[in-house]
Amino acid sequence: MGLLENKVVFITGGGRGQGRSHAIRCAKEGADIALVDIGTAGKVEAPAYITATSEDLAETKALVEAEDRRAVTFEADVRDYDSLVAAADATVAELGGIDCVVANAGISDTFLPIWDLPIENWQTMIDINLNGVFYTCKATVPHVRARGEGGAYVLVSSVAAIKSYGWLSHYSAAKFGVRGLAIAMAKELGPEYIRCNSLHPGAINTDMTDAMSYLSGTPKETLLQQFRDAQLLGRNIEVRDSSAAVAWLLSDEARFVTGHELIVDAGESKK
Repeated sequence: MGLLENKVVFITGGGRGQGRSHAIRCAKEGADIALVDIGTAGKVEAPAYITATSEDLAETKALVEAEDRRAVTFEADVRDYDSLVAAADATVAELGGIDCVVANAGISDTFLPIWDLPIENWQTMIDINLNGVFYTCKATVPHVRARGEGGAYVLVSSVAAIKSYGWLSHYSAAKFGVRGLAIAMAKELGPEYIRCNSLHPGAINTDMTDAMSYLSGTPKETLLQQFRDAQLLGRNIEVRDSSAAVAWLLSDEARFVTGHELIVDAGESKK
């Protein structure tokens, strides 16, 4: 028996990166997966961010199905609440319900002081990294509540919500908002024995790192070295480390863990 046997997990940003890793790990633990990513449903222009494609989403679906679990995919922009409602409703129709939600979709940006940060970049960051998480929760919570006790949310924040970064003020602000939202939801859903926690990964070598390298003009290896230098454990954090935390938080192994801020940052927040 896996940790998530016969559960249905709804994951945003599931086309690649950490979202893909979370989906595969949850499938290995016995869950069926609903995968949401932007595909052809939208475009991120400020910053000029390269997003997951339809092919990325299809590849994640195939990887989940290779674990002998069911998977459904939805191309939706998390800035569009109605599209998330439609994806949640369709998940229930096709997979029978929603037990767990991983609000993972997000973007990064280049490094700028607040006086040089374009208003459009601030708005896009808040719309995706904070509003998109709220929309995901609001669209799915009726279905999670309908399943009764045992539901769980993981809202993916960042170490930047524990130890705020300069030159990424909009990213830190959005991730602090996610941290607060998770605690509020834990309080609201606690009487129904539905849990909500936030996850705070450090810098992980994924497509987001590629985007930061591209947008900032900083070589990727330079960025990775800077990340390692900021940690107590000077090795790259891998996606499997974040996914292990997700699977545990969603599982009954963490049945009395709610309102918690789980940090997987190789000690960065303590350095």
